[in-house]
Amino acid sequence: MNRLILIIASRWSRLVLVLFLVLSLQTTVFADLRPFGIAAQVVLLFVVCAGVSFGVSVGAVVGLIAGLMYDFVLTTPIGLGSLALGLTGATAGLLIYFYPNPTWWMRLVAVAAVSALGEIYFPLAQSMVGLDGWLQFRLLKVIAVVVVVNIVLAPGVLIISRWTLSERKNPI
Repeated sequence: MNRLILIIASRWSRLVLVLFLVLSLQTTVFADLRPFGIAAQVVLLFVVCAGVSFGVSVGAVVGLIAGLMYDFVLTTPIGLGSLALGLTGATAGLLIYFYPNPTWWMRLVAVAAVSALGEIYFPLAQSMVGLDGWLQFRLLKVIAVVVVVNIVLAPGVLIISRWTLSERKNPI
């Protein structure tokens, strides 16, 4: 029984539950609210915030889990989103690797830069497996909108990702 409580209270269990909420927001609310015809990428934002807050390894694992969950919703091959979001989370952790205590504006700059890279990783991965038509000039508009929306939403999502992935004391 104690082992079950430890598993339920772990940060990885919280991560899966929060990612279910983020994924449901992505596929419902943010699929309909489209500034300039572009859907906001809150799953990408959560992965980037996790990488910026906790480093390379946690960012990569969060990206792999979020990408796998997102792959089950998308019509692309399974594992493609996991690869792209895992690479995005690792990139976010790498960007602030040399700054042990980054300031708030450094985190926002990292969120903006890695959000742009994350929007490039997914179409690049799609073109590598033979899905055509993804690397287009429209990608610049998508990157610009996603970066602006992610900068606006980042302060709140940074707080949520820190709460979700923080280590807690033993509940028993």
